[in-house]
Amino acid sequence: MAQSMEIASFRRITPGILASARLAMANDIPETSKAEVAIILKKAAPILGIDGSTYHIMDILIGLSRADDWKGANRPIVAISNAKLAEYTCRSERQVTRCIRRLVEAGIVAYRDSPTGRRFVYRGKDGDISKGYGLDFTPARVRINELKALVNEFQARLNSEQEARRAVTRLSRAIVDACEAYPEHAVRWSEELERVKGLGLDLEEEAKALEEVHIGIVAEVTDEYVQHDMSAEGDMRVTPNINTTPQNSFESKEKRPRSDEREISHSAYDRYAVDASTEKKSELIRLEAHASTGRNRTGSVDEIQSSVLASVSVGLLRAACPQACEMAGKEFRSWPELAAAAPVMRVMIGLSEAGWVDGAGRVGRYAAAAILATVLEKSARLPDQISSPGGYFRAMIDRAVEGQLHLEKSLFGLADGAFKRGAGGAQ
Repeated sequence: MAQSMEIASFRRITPGILASARLAMANDIPETSKAEVAIILKKAAPILGIDGSTYHIMDILIGLSRADDWKGANRPIVAISNAKLAEYTCRSERQVTRCIRRLVEAGIVAYRDSPTGRRFVYRGKDGDISKGYGLDFTPARVRINELKALVNEFQARLNSEQEARRAVTRLSRAIVDACEAYPEHAVRWSEELERVKGLGLDLEEEAKALEEVHIGIVAEVTDEYVQHDMSAEGDMRVTPNINTTPQNSFESKEKRPRSDEREISHSAYDRYAVDASTEKKSELIRLEAHASTGRNRTGSVDEIQSSVLASVSVGLLRAACPQACEMAGKEFRSWPELAAAAPVMRVMIGLSEAGWVDGAGRVGRYAAAAILATVLEKSARLPDQISSPGGYFRAMIDRAVEGQLHLEKSLFGLADGAFKRGAGGAQ
């Protein structure tokens, strides 16, 4: 196939369009696969300024290409009209045109225009493209290593910001607690806290500044403790009560009915103990829901979250959403890890930050993250069936609030589909 790049005269040329055209003419194309490039492009979408409708159109275009077109010296060209794309995405042709232009200027797609502007592809007997006009993804193949580096840097930055955000929250609470414990210093320490908050620092700088304030507070309290007169002179004479166990405790213990459940210690900020108690609470809520009438259920956020996750485990979600795991760069080994992946996943479905915050506030962070992963997985597998993944997410949130969402059914269906595809690929 000819390696020249044709750009129609009816299109206004920009530096970004020319840069993509030059990338499409490259002969030194790295060895790639469709799946590899698709995942990298989806992870790189927020870096490249691709979101919303543009992301959805990119997903559809990649899905329409053949896997062999991304191998060797082949050039993955997709020939679909803007009118058809508009029909698939429920957008206007003008919107589709703007979205494609963003993809081109982002350096991942190039225009390959025919003299008439019509898009078509001719394939030889071997199935390879012998002649084609349309949207060429060769620039994405050429930039694959660059995009991988950008994604790794972006994810590292996200992780760093998350850690800094946690540190800011933890240290702020620690300073407030210190003010409550030592009211004589509360005004001065509170002023220090407000001063740091008012500097307009980024998260990492704010975390460092708060840590310095907290270290100073701890040092000050420690010095006061050491300097305090710890002698017993003037103390009241008291009889030390060493044994606080009542004499009849053993008798009482024998009479008390025993439980087969393991005892949970007060150090039970233990994740597994908390999960176990949550599952019991979820089961009770689920049973109450079945006993209730068909009216809408609008309980507290905790109740809604427990109801949504009553029959859902992290293991089931991980098995049902392999593509979401890969795209988010997480393994979904726990609910906190799933929730930590939400900022990346919501960008991949074109959901605004306000939309995510609203959903999490209505059904809980873990339930909202589980719904988010489910929507991402469905949109990745069936891009032509979900025209607006963000709207789909909001609809599922509404159903969860109304008590009409059965997330486990969706996940079991996705898990079954993933298993069948895996089995088919293994044959």
